[in-house]
Amino acid sequence: MMKHMVQSRLLIPCLLLPLVFGASGCAGPAEGGRDAPVELTVRRGDLRPRWLLTGELAAARADELKVPQTPSWQVQVRWMAPDGTAVRAGERVAELDNSAFTAELDGKRAKVTDTRTELARLEVEARSSLAEKQFAVEQRRSELAKARLTAAVPEDLLSLREHQDRELAVRRAEVELAKAEKDLAAQREAGVADLEVQRINLQRAERDLALAESAIDALILRAPRDGIVMAAHHPWEGRKLREGDNVWVGMTVAVLPDLSSLQVAASLSDVDDGRVRPGMEARVTLDAFPGQTVRGRVVDVAAVAQEAPRRPLLRSFPVTVRLERLDLQRMRPGLSVRVEVLGPQVRGALLAPRAGLDLSGPVPRARLAAGGVRDLRLGPCDASLCVVEQGLEEGAHLLGAAG
Repeated sequence: MMKHMVQSRLLIPCLLLPLVFGASGCAGPAEGGRDAPVELTVRRGDLRPRWLLTGELAAARADELKVPQTPSWQVQVRWMAPDGTAVRAGERVAELDNSAFTAELDGKRAKVTDTRTELARLEVEARSSLAEKQFAVEQRRSELAKARLTAAVPEDLLSLREHQDRELAVRRAEVELAKAEKDLAAQREAGVADLEVQRINLQRAERDLALAESAIDALILRAPRDGIVMAAHHPWEGRKLREGDNVWVGMTVAVLPDLSSLQVAASLSDVDDGRVRPGMEARVTLDAFPGQTVRGRVVDVAAVAQEAPRRPLLRSFPVTVRLERLDLQRMRPGLSVRVEVLGPQVRGALLAPRAGLDLSGPVPRARLAAGGVRDLRLGPCDASLCVVEQGLEEGAHLLGAAG
C-alpha cells in the first residue's frame, strides 16, 4: 500500500507539468521557443512571379455631359440621377441650378419689349422729320422757280433797283434751297444712324434673352443615347460629384460609358517599378463576384508614377489591363477588382525562400544556418520564393525568424 502511495505522489508532478510547460512534460527542457530560428532550404524548381494589383473597371470610351456655356461661370448641381441608373436617349441625367437665369428672365423680356417700342417710335419720328425736310426742300425749289421767273423780266422794263432786288431774291432762294437740301441729307444720315443704334440695342437685348432661355434649357443635361449614368469625379476632393456641389463651365458632370470598351485601370506601387510590363498575362477577379475570374493582358504601364490625390507620399504607376471577355450583366464601371499579373515562368531555377532573405539593403543577403552571411544576386520573385542567380548552392540551409 505504501509503495502505491509513493508511486502516485511521483506521478502527480509529471501530470501537472505538461499543463504548465507544454508538450515537453517531464521529458526535460523545451527544445525551442517561438522566436527560435527556423531552417529554410534552397532547392531547385519552377517559379512564375505574380504581382497583385488593385484597381477598378473603367470604360475606355464614354460620352461626357459637361456644364454648358452660360452667362454665369459657376452653377450648382441641383439634381443628379443615381450612379448606375439606366437611361434612354433624351432623358434627364442632371439638372443644374437655373435660378440666376429665371430671376433675370422677366427683366430681359421687358427690355426686349421696351427696345422694340423705342425702335418703332424712332422709325415714326424719322419718317415724320424726313417728310418735313423733304417738304421744305420742295417749298424752297418752288420759291426759287418763282424768283427766277420774276427775275426773267427784261431789265429795260424795270427800274434798276427793282431789277437788282429781283436778282437778289433769286440768289437768296438758291441759298435757302441749298440749306434745305443740306438739312434733308443730314436728317437722312441722323435718322439712319439713330435707327441703326437702336436696332443694335434690340439685337443685343434679344440675344441676351435667347441666351438666358437657352441656358435654362441647356442646364438640364440629357442623355445623348441609351446607356447607364455614372457621376463624374470631383477634380480635387477624391470623390464623385453629388447634389449641391458647385461646378464650372466645361466641367464634366456625368458620363455615359461605352460598356463594350470596359477595361481595368489598376495601380502598380512604385517599389515594383519595372516588374510589370505590357504583354504580361493577367487574371482579374471582381471583388463583388470572387468566384469569377477573367483572363486579361497588360496593355499599358505609365512611364511616370503619380501621387495619390489625398496621400501624396504614396506613388503608383497607372496600369491598363484589357479583358479577354466581358460579362455585361455583372461588369459595371467603378467595380473594384483584384488583378494578378503573371510574369514569365522560370523552369529549373535555384529557389530560396523569401523568409530567409534580407531584402532591406541595397544588396540582397542570406544568413546561413552553418554560419556566415552571403551577398546574393536575385532574379524574379513571388510572394514566397526568389530565383537565386548567384551566391547560394542547392541544398543550402538558411536561417529565418520563426512564427
